[in-house]
Amino acid sequence: MNLVVDIGNTQIKLAWFEQGRLIESIRTEEGRWDDVAMLIKEKPASHVIVSSVNQTYDPVARALNNLKTEILVLDHKTPLPVEVSYSTPETLGHDRIAAAAGASYVCPFCNVLIMDMGTAITIDFLSSEGKFMGGNISPGLQTRFRALNEFTAKLPLVAKDSGFPAFGTDTRTAIVAGVQQGIIYELNSYISDFTRQYPACEFIITGGDAGFFVSRLNRSVFTIPDLVLKGLNYILEFNLSGGKP
Repeated sequence: MNLVVDIGNTQIKLAWFEQGRLIESIRTEEGRWDDVAMLIKEKPASHVIVSSVNQTYDPVARALNNLKTEILVLDHKTPLPVEVSYSTPETLGHDRIAAAAGASYVCPFCNVLIMDMGTAITIDFLSSEGKFMGGNISPGLQTRFRALNEFTAKLPLVAKDSGFPAFGTDTRTAIVAGVQQGIIYELNSYISDFTRQYPACEFIITGGDAGFFVSRLNRSVFTIPDLVLKGLNYILEFNLSGGKP
């Protein structure tokens, strides 16, 4: 049994895998280390990988202290099942590395555009040769709403709305439509450009807001909510096998 611990910006995700299959996943708020320790104790694993977007490892190390197993901590020196073509690999987000590994696992030998819809929106490209080519980062849905509220004098903080209009008719709907339509146009533009450049390109959408946007895209894409978790398990298995995919 493998255990994946993914420490994100707002949540800690725990996932247990058996022979490559996701058995169970649990999410808790970031900082709830007592809960994490209890869950780990209740569901022990033989092998563990830990990834953190903010490189916070000490609390989870203490939570894993009672496990009699080696812990693989993901960093830019960890052997990977994909090649990273990035000028500053030490600054590359671990979630982006894991998502690329997950894309390689579910779509081997394919050109893949990965759209991760979280606190930030990341658009990353994995080539058919298994090379992470880099990507772009922009503010996520909630981040955009908060930015408009915090950096202006009068704009209110609003929440996402599935019934938004094409154009707003008051301040609230103008913000909702502007932010949400902006993201939709952004994603559809990427899809259009990459379809033109790579006719056989596959598209994967993941992250907390993936479900909100997937039905609003101009073409069908793969929705894989657990792409990062699958990628982390693939990286763990790659290292357990001595660097063999």
